[in-house]
Amino acid sequence: MVTLTAHVLVADRDPAFGARISKMLAEKGFDTAAFSDSAAALEAALGGNIAAAVVDRAMPGMAGLMERVRAKSPETQFVILTGDTDVDSTVEGLRAGVVDYLPRQTTPLSLLGDSVARAVDRWRLVRANQDLVQQLVDSTHLLRVLQEIGTSLSGEAHLDRLLERLVLATKQLCGADSCRALLFHRTADGGLVVETAAGDGSDAVRGVRLHSGEGLAALAMDRDEVIDVGTPASHPRYSRRCDELPTTLPSFLAAPLRHGSVIGALIAGGRKEGFGSDQLEIIRSLARQSAVAIENAVQQERSVNFSSHVCDILVGILDGMDLHYPGHSRRVAAFSDMVTRRLGLPDAERKQIHFAGLLHDIGKVRLNPALLNVEGKLTAESRAEIRRHPALGVEILRPISVWEDLLPIILSHHERWDGKGYPRALAGEEIPLGARIVALAEVFDAISRPGPHVPDRTVEEALAEIERCAGTQFDPKLARIFVEEYRLYADDIKV
Repeated sequence: MVTLTAHVLVADRDPAFGARISKMLAEKGFDTAAFSDSAAALEAALGGNIAAAVVDRAMPGMAGLMERVRAKSPETQFVILTGDTDVDSTVEGLRAGVVDYLPRQTTPLSLLGDSVARAVDRWRLVRANQDLVQQLVDSTHLLRVLQEIGTSLSGEAHLDRLLERLVLATKQLCGADSCRALLFHRTADGGLVVETAAGDGSDAVRGVRLHSGEGLAALAMDRDEVIDVGTPASHPRYSRRCDELPTTLPSFLAAPLRHGSVIGALIAGGRKEGFGSDQLEIIRSLARQSAVAIENAVQQERSVNFSSHVCDILVGILDGMDLHYPGHSRRVAAFSDMVTRRLGLPDAERKQIHFAGLLHDIGKVRLNPALLNVEGKLTAESRAEIRRHPALGVEILRPISVWEDLLPIILSHHERWDGKGYPRALAGEEIPLGARIVALAEVFDAISRPGPHVPDRTVEEALAEIERCAGTQFDPKLARIFVEEYRLYADDIKV
């Protein structure tokens, strides 16, 4: 703990007596200055960080000194030298925070020195309490900021964005000149490969292979503790290929990113005054929270990759069976994206409706392929059989837990706004929003392209049909949005 320097001001009308007091206090280790002029004493008291003031009460021009100094420096303590023996005045002064009232002519200098020492001790206690309160305020603020950042990071599903936000937060909160986040892949021989990197100089380190025992970032990850190095290049584990940051300032921190399958490190460097215990706690907390968020984001990305891959397989199978409508599923997904973008739906819901658009007809793979390629009108029995495909699609996809939220959309994409659809005759907003969107996209694609079961129509005729059926077959609000968006952005739709 740093000891605060105590500056003591002496103000006395007798320069020789003031000098004696000042010399005695200096011998006790205090930094003193003596004044016999009230204006100079007041200027010094108001302009400096004064721990205590020894003031001759009878010194001309000193009226109101204590009040003026206290207004600017409330922690300054006073010892009053007085010839006044009025008890009431003494008590009133003590109540106002004066440490001592001492007779100017009769008090030994040693006793005066003891009073000043008590005054300085009180000043140090007040300042320490102020510092403690400020530390508590700062700590509370920091905890709140860390909590907010942790919550924000935990809600980020995209790994690249998560790592960039982590790097930015670390630089700001640690006051670092440079920062980088690294994710490793362990090799069979015990080495590490930098699989993912974000932040300063990240392009140069992606794919770097570290041998066993190489790298401060790897050391932090291996030990599962923060590594604090003043001059990293002099450390035996330093790896220029992995640890070097684009900064000329000293100091280096590396914190482990470890949770589940995630192994990596968060490194920060470049702080003129060096990193202290506060920065160590900050980077440790950020790394600990972020490792959990990274694991979640990695799992979500794997889930999305799985979904995309399986979707491609299933849609490819369906396209091979339904020869009249090749590419239908992908167009329905694209048209659905057009509407969800206009509605401003959250990314997670947009993704859900997109995959439902891709897989809405997947139940048809359980039908007799001959039913999908009938020329001309369908018989009543054929229509009834084909109407089974929403329920069959739900049966196919139900075992895949990541697609659980798609099932209501797939089951209901042939429901109608007026309640005359199938399979459950739902009406209005009983029909899931995603199903209402996919229904619009599917019908538009079917009637705007040549097919065996509907008359040929131009795109404008198909849009007019959507408008005509708004409020009966389709949600009227969504039908209007679909037509407006298609006319504005048809050329931008990728199918």
